[in-house]
Parts: sequence; C-alpha cells; structure tokens
Amino acid sequence: MMRAILSPFVRFPILSGGFLITLILLGIFAPIIAPYDPYIGDIRARLQKPGVVSSIMNQNNYDLIQSQDQVDEIPEWIRAYTPEDKNASKITINKGEKGIIEFYMGPATSFVDKNRNRSHTDDVTFDIFTENCLGQSKNHCPKPNIQFTKVYKKESIGYIEYVANEDIVDDLNDMISIDINVIREDTKKWTWWPSGLYLLGTDQIGRDYFSRLIYGGRWNLTLMLITGVVGSIVGASLGMITGWYAFRPNGRWIIDEIILRIVDITSVVPILLIAIMATLVLGNNIWVFVIILTLFTWQNFVRIIRAKTLSLRTLEYINMAKISGASTFRILRKHILPSHLNDIMVIATYNCSLIITLEAVMCFFEIAIPRHWTAWGNMMKLGSEYWNYVDFSGTYPYRYQMLIPSGLVIITVLSLNFLGDWARDKLDPKLREFE
Repeated sequence: MMRAILSPFVRFPILSGGFLITLILLGIFAPIIAPYDPYIGDIRARLQKPGVVSSIMNQNNYDLIQSQDQVDEIPEWIRAYTPEDKNASKITINKGEKGIIEFYMGPATSFVDKNRNRSHTDDVTFDIFTENCLGQSKNHCPKPNIQFTKVYKKESIGYIEYVANEDIVDDLNDMISIDINVIREDTKKWTWWPSGLYLLGTDQIGRDYFSRLIYGGRWNLTLMLITGVVGSIVGASLGMITGWYAFRPNGRWIIDEIILRIVDITSVVPILLIAIMATLVLGNNIWVFVIILTLFTWQNFVRIIRAKTLSLRTLEYINMAKISGASTFRILRKHILPSHLNDIMVIATYNCSLIITLEAVMCFFEIAIPRHWTAWGNMMKLGSEYWNYVDFSGTYPYRYQMLIPSGLVIITVLSLNFLGDWARDKLDPKLREFE
C-alpha cells in the first residue's frame, strides 16, 4: 500500500523536484523576497500572530494648551500647590478651532494603517488614563471632545492634527493621553511593503517569521551544498583509490588499508560526541560545524565506491586501457568515474538529507551553530520554548512557529530521497532495462 502511494513520487519526481527548485530559488533570491531583516526585531511587537502587527505608542499627559508656567517649565508639584488666581483668564481653544499635537517618534518608527484604509486617524485613541490625566491634574480632567483629522510624520517627529468639537479650557479639559499604533521600520527592507504587515507573525523578540524562514532555507541549502559537495568529492575519490589499490602487490595495498582504517575509526565515533567536544573547545563556530559534517559524510562513499571499483577494474575495457599505456589517473577519471555517477548521486542525496537532519538535531542541543542564526533547526528550538505559551483566550497560537520549520525539514528530506531514487533508476542501465 505504502509502495503504491510513494511510487508516483519516485517514478515522476515532479513534486519533490519542484519543491527543491523552489527552495533553491527562494534561497538565492532571499534578499529580494524577504520583506524584513531577519536579524533585527522590535521587542514591542514580540510574539504576534500573522497579519498586521503593531505596538502602541503612548503619549502621556499631553497638554493641548501650554500655559506660561508650562512653557517656563515650572515643576508640576509647584504649580499644584500654587494658589489659583481667580481673576486670571483661562486660555481657551474655541469650538471649531484646529490644533496640532506634536511628539517625538524616533527615526526608525512609522504609523501603522491597522485596517488598511490609507488613513491613520482611526488608529489614534484615548487610553484609559485620559479621564483622570494619570492623576497629574489638580482639577477634574474629562476627556475633551476633539476629532483627529490628519496623522503624519516628518523625519523623527509625529504630528496629529485635530479639530475641537467643544471649548477646551486650560487646566480643565486640556490634558489628554493618547495611543497610536506604530511599528519600527528599520527592519523593513522595502518601502513598498506595508508598515506592520507580517505574513507569519513575529517571534519572541519581534523578528519577522516569514523572512527568517526564507533565510533559514538559504542557510540550510548553503550548508548542505558545501558539506555535500566536499564530502562527495573526497569520499568518491578515496573510494576509487582504495578500490584500485586494494590487494595490489609491491606495498600498494597499504593505501587501501590506511584509508579503510580511517573510515572504521570515524564510523564508530558518534558525531554528536565529536560535535560537543569541538564546541566546548572551539565554541559555537559555524565553520567547526561544516568541518565536522564534512568529515562524517564521506564514509558511505568510500565503502560503496570501493566495492564497485573492485569489480570494475577487472573488466576488459579497463585492461585494454592499461595495455594502451593509460595512466592510473586517466583510467579512474575516464573509465571508472562515469560508472559511479548513479551511486554518487544516490549517496549524495542521502548525505544531504542526513546533513539537514543533523543540523536540526544540533540546533536543539545548541551545539556548534550560534543561536541567533536563521537556521530551521534554531527556529524549531526557539518555537519549542513557546509550545505551551497560552494567550488570554486560552489557546496556543504560537505552535505553528515550531510546526512550519519542522514540516519543511521533513519535506526536504523526503524530496531528496525521492530524487535520489529517481536518479538511481534513470542512471543505472540495469534498472532502466528492468523498468
């Protein structure tokens, strides 16, 4: 039953090949596709669900009418205990007059159009402290009846224009506290991308999860290609050398024995143990991880390529090449290597699957790979820490941050295995004939 289900994926690897090609394209064009910087976050927008994400900038105790005492910056406690002059006229903003609220926002922030209506006026609200003015007013401070008409930003300053729908009197109803949705823009890479829009939400320190997934695929593919290509070249070369010199007279068999003993030693030592020891000595260095993976992904090549080379070297066309005076290097390159292409393809895809799996495992143990890197394994590790994080509704809305990278690792491994099986069937003449 399972064979019948998987047969289309092996015989016609359109889905697996298409997924891997898509993954490669996303990795190559990650700097263009990713809308945010994957390494910079906004702590105010941490652990947000997919969609428009914003944080609230609170403007506390903003006086619509600045009296002379406030302009002179006389402390509030002195003004609170200063007897009020009953004969002094109150400064008033008459009904229908316009005013501007000005405040500092910072160079890396922008207003968020929460409901995408191209207007920020409905994103400005009075907060819960407006009724009592945070206890700072010596008089009762009701919420003034004003209407916000325009919200904009110039450089680092935010401006909110308003119209008074009633008379606003100094020290009576002129003090407000407002909230407005803002987001940091220093993580946004493209001006055309809507402010505050996060397709997959944010992680625990406010980084865009979608951008981190794209860059994580780029990092995984780079690691897979570097270690896979190097391991394939080293393993296939040593496999052909050992197979060619095995059981040869005049001491040439020693080459085979030395390489096989190295393979035996590296095969019995657990890779996790070596990775832990290397991390303790050299620290979490990515190049240490690359070297470790390269050293432990070439043994399969040596054993399989050596066994096949032992049988190939006795064939007639190999003997004819030797009689013709061809050098060992030419025989290995021109006659032995082409016969191993299907085996190298299958083993290479298996090793690439192993590399991606090992990367995820080592990230879980925080071995060799720095925690801040955008690797899928790191994203799984960080997502697992918030697996049981419950919001106010009693649900677990952040579990997808572990499920998505885990699913991508599984699909990538399966796609590589299917692609390797398909390549074996197509490149092996015997299997082609059987098919």
